[in-house]
Amino acid sequence: MLTIHAPKIIERENDTILQADFECDGIKDTLWFSTSKEWGKYLCHERGDAFLVALLPIAMKQGEDIKVLAPISERLYYTLTKHFIKVLADTYPGFHPVRITCDIDRGHLPSAGGVGTALSCGIDSFCTIIEHTDDACPPDFKLTHLTFFNTFHREGNKIPSELYHERKAIIEKCAEELGLPLVTADSNIGGILFIEPPDSVYLYRNVAAALAFQKLFKLYYYSSSYPANQFTLNWRSAASFEIYSLNMLSTNDALLLACGENYSRIEKTDIVSQWPFSYKYLNVCIIHQSDIVDRNCSRCGKCQRTLVTLDILGKIDQYNDVFDLDDYYKNRKKYFASVILGKHRNLFQKDIYEAIQESGFRIPFGSYYYVLRSAAWKVVALPLSFMRKTSKRLLGTDVR
Repeated sequence: MLTIHAPKIIERENDTILQADFECDGIKDTLWFSTSKEWGKYLCHERGDAFLVALLPIAMKQGEDIKVLAPISERLYYTLTKHFIKVLADTYPGFHPVRITCDIDRGHLPSAGGVGTALSCGIDSFCTIIEHTDDACPPDFKLTHLTFFNTFHREGNKIPSELYHERKAIIEKCAEELGLPLVTADSNIGGILFIEPPDSVYLYRNVAAALAFQKLFKLYYYSSSYPANQFTLNWRSAASFEIYSLNMLSTNDALLLACGENYSRIEKTDIVSQWPFSYKYLNVCIIHQSDIVDRNCSRCGKCQRTLVTLDILGKIDQYNDVFDLDDYYKNRKKYFASVILGKHRNLFQKDIYEAIQESGFRIPFGSYYYVLRSAAWKVVALPLSFMRKTSKRLLGTDVR
């Protein structure tokens, strides 16, 4: 049994903490969210919703029923017990159906009626912000707040708190220029909810943090990674079915809504590239280095895809302040070769290749050299691999 104790508020000199103790098989720990005094009054201690969402994957992986010593939103209890838990158990290898025991809250919390979304400065995030701050957005659905939560997991030698604080300063500066209040929160959730691969549970960490503030938000936009026509129950990437999951994880008071699911990544990049604000703040990089926190590395997979897309759109030169364009142009042929080679096995590369075909963009001729070289290596590598396996099987030795 995984037992989640009632959340409690701890007031400190400069911050407010929402935390809940939990225990399973004699092991005890505490999950917490910490924010400034300004936003501390919106932390939700009346319900255990945020903590249930955060710990649900752990309980299902261990096959432990859950007992929550705090009320749970009726809507969340219903969607989990009647729909979502069964889907997760059928989708994730090693996950088991579990029961939830708790009091059910049919009422509503006091709410500030805010509309929020996370500010990451990536393509998905910026597209959501653009769509929900323009004049065409109905007033009740316009953004009132931005958020930046520490839901990072450990990456290499860097712990989540280091990643969070590295990015926080640039995020704060960006939010200030956008003219929207920024809600920040530190947490230890990245160290508690970590299941390989990390993308399989990242959604639940983000949602748990948002639900910790459900007295602030009536509506919370979650920037979708995939378009709706690429929906799939792929357990390795919870983002592949987030348009379904977010409905399952909403509560009586906080509606979680996927945004950008109506656009392909190419279309979103096109929208963002027409927004001059992005020329200064776009950050898609997955390589976290303290010395380049305000710039993209320009070489990781996400940087490559974004640069190639901006190149196709004819907007790449606008991003000289946030990308190393000299480095890009040196490797441009290789990056386009990667698109050609990956178009059958990677959805993002497939979309880029189709955009190239539709637009009539000319792939650098030199890219085909790298494509042919890759093909030639596979032709050579296949017999070598066969010879090594055969020699080990027949002779017990390896051919080099």
